[in-house]
Amino acid sequence: MEIDDCIRENIPWSNLSADIKVILGNSSKEYEKRVVEYSIQNQLRYKGNLVRHMKKSEEAYYDQLLRFSESHLMLYPYHLSDITVTEMRVSPFSYYANILTEMLNTEKSYDSLPNFTAADAVRLLGIGRNQYIELMNQTRSNRKFLRRSKTARELLPQKPAKMVIESWWMTNVGSILESDVKALSDEEKQVIDRLLDTNSAIPAGLLKYSVVTSLYDRGLVYFDVPVDDNDYIYVAPLDGFVMNRVLGDYFETLLYKIFVAIDDQTTVLEMSQILHINLQLVKNAISLFCRLGFARKRVTGAENLTIHTSWTSNSTVTTPMSPVSPMASMITNTSDEMNELTKTLLRGDDDEADEALSPVSEDTALRASSPNPSLNDSVMTFQSLTSSQTASDLSGNAGTVNRAAFIFDSTLTAFLMMGNLSASLKGHAVALFEVGKLADEQMKDFLEQLETVNQFAEGDAQRYSMHATALLDSLKSLRQEREADLVRGESLYTLDEKSRQRVLAKSYGILVAMAPLSIEACAIPVQSVPFIGPPNPETCSPWFRLSIYSACSSGPPSVFLPHGSRLTTLPRLLQQQIGTKNCRILVSSAKHEPHIITAQNALFALNDMLVYSSIFVQSVPPDSNDRDKMVHVPFPFNEEELKQDDAFCNHPAIQKLRKRLGLDQMAGYVILVKRNVEVTVPMAGGSDISGRTKAESNIMQDVSLNEDRDELLTRLMPGTCFDDFSLLDCVFGIPLFDSILNKTICQRILSHGLLEQQNRINIQNSNKCVVEMTNELIETANNGLTKSSQLFVDGGDQKNSQIVPPVRPIFFDSSQLISYGTI
Repeated sequence: MEIDDCIRENIPWSNLSADIKVILGNSSKEYEKRVVEYSIQNQLRYKGNLVRHMKKSEEAYYDQLLRFSESHLMLYPYHLSDITVTEMRVSPFSYYANILTEMLNTEKSYDSLPNFTAADAVRLLGIGRNQYIELMNQTRSNRKFLRRSKTARELLPQKPAKMVIESWWMTNVGSILESDVKALSDEEKQVIDRLLDTNSAIPAGLLKYSVVTSLYDRGLVYFDVPVDDNDYIYVAPLDGFVMNRVLGDYFETLLYKIFVAIDDQTTVLEMSQILHINLQLVKNAISLFCRLGFARKRVTGAENLTIHTSWTSNSTVTTPMSPVSPMASMITNTSDEMNELTKTLLRGDDDEADEALSPVSEDTALRASSPNPSLNDSVMTFQSLTSSQTASDLSGNAGTVNRAAFIFDSTLTAFLMMGNLSASLKGHAVALFEVGKLADEQMKDFLEQLETVNQFAEGDAQRYSMHATALLDSLKSLRQEREADLVRGESLYTLDEKSRQRVLAKSYGILVAMAPLSIEACAIPVQSVPFIGPPNPETCSPWFRLSIYSACSSGPPSVFLPHGSRLTTLPRLLQQQIGTKNCRILVSSAKHEPHIITAQNALFALNDMLVYSSIFVQSVPPDSNDRDKMVHVPFPFNEEELKQDDAFCNHPAIQKLRKRLGLDQMAGYVILVKRNVEVTVPMAGGSDISGRTKAESNIMQDVSLNEDRDELLTRLMPGTCFDDFSLLDCVFGIPLFDSILNKTICQRILSHGLLEQQNRINIQNSNKCVVEMTNELIETANNGLTKSSQLFVDGGDQKNSQIVPPVRPIFFDSSQLISYGTI
């Protein structure tokens, strides 16, 4: 047990285990210090926690807590409102006003505000990025010309901005002085008297709307956003979300965990049990989401109330929906204001002083037959849950058998954000990036926006629109006879592996990945739900490519070089390329997409990259106009193709892979590269200073099409044979980089019934074969070291996928043998 866990569980010094005491230097004073620090940093309540024994003054403790929270730009502690508002007279409005005042006085950039803090400040003060920049210019002007007519605090709003108040929120009386009562109207006094007389909170909808808002503006009442154990929650469009930075404090980390785990068919209590997170903490997080408008309750409780007539024109309560009818419409259109708030997703690190001189412009802001195995796994997985969860809680999830998830990575959100594809898509991209998922119930509007995407004919814009169109086709295929969510792979890493497995097993019957999927998004546990995609990060790494080369005796000359290696000459396998003007080298690493460099410039570029990571170097043919220079062969294979002797699917290497890995039960594509091509074009693109070829940088996604460009090249061209082609890669999932390849694979997934329940055990068997084959090579090459944790001490929670690096050079030569040794 960690020290923080001991503090959270209120374990006194006398009851600590001996090993924990050793870590603390056998010092009770050190433990007391850690208790105070942890309590303040995690905004713990004084009563009921260990800190009450270390800090004798409750008032001093809360004062220190608020000062720490303000100085660290943390969210207002709404769960302590009965103390902070009622006793300390610090309302959320004044709290954020203090933060912005200090930021203006110290000339801090708006980007220093964490995402959720910024969103709450916008909600309460109405100050976003552009407004803050204008205020910064005013305060600078005052200092420059010695005009002290208004301080930074006086420039800020003097009362909260008009904001959403839901009728089901509970109204509580705050701190009211005698002087406050004198300024109240008769109606306001009646409301205050009613709150005091009942000595309990009252739903805001039972009170006159104008009176409630007036009292709130003066800080005389505050609102609780109640969340019950059996509430069903769904994520709403992120109107008002601000993308600045991640702070990394305990509550923000919790918020992102809850974001990606929210399931409209899972109660709050079940969510707490699945995540193994304290129920009250989960309620606090969901309460904040509802307060900010980022999540909503299906049934709010206001349905049984007689709402005051004044709320008719002000209520924003959505029509309640039954948790057993998830297909009901829950769409709320993204507001136009989201376009401004999404401008910072891909913004570079601009100089803070320059940034504060002018508001953000519209033009420049966006540069940037067997039972379903998953059910069996679910039963095993959930046995570790707390005893309070009964078998009936889990048996109610039979609907997840027909619920799928499409796993994507952050490159897709970037493409949706850029390229002027559709204004509304940018809002959805923010939700996909920050929430980490888009549930099927919110999919209608998203698909409608994809239907309206502008199509471009060339350049990066064509690449972006191609991805959007292919995504639309993929989702339509997945949603035939089933529900389907979008889930960002990187976001799953906010959860530990066991929680990740429980969340996926609870919500989905099958998972499908975009292809290729980045290593950072490979977050699906091997023993999790059946997955058409890379079953582990190594499947997206050079380890998998080397393993299939060895298994199939086919592949280009390749070298896997350890991090920190130093080359005096090119590896012997590649030296033959030096004398050929047009020869090129394909370089892959864990940190970058594969790219091509010219052989002449390779040595300097390779040594530069080896300083930062291990690299995989391969010989590839010269640039060419040959239509078959690189061939993408989709699987599963059609019977008609398999009967054609000259079909690429009958290449000996592909047939070996088909049998070894069970490609007939999976979906994806195999890449073949032509050994000898006719060089018909010069290297017109040249190369940049690092040696990277400017032209044809996306070699792994260069799909050969026939002349009318409406179908894939599936057969050998005249004058060629299978010996002219070698294996380059095998990728699992649905590609988005080419619409024709995408449609072909989507059609085969449906026609072959790959998503049906009877095929899911076959998917898991195929994934097992992939993992075993790759691990076998890693174990041999690395002398038994198969995990990165065996080589390095992990400094904290794993935030993304990690693959074990090679400990010695690994070669695959023209004789189709794997060898090891010195460079």
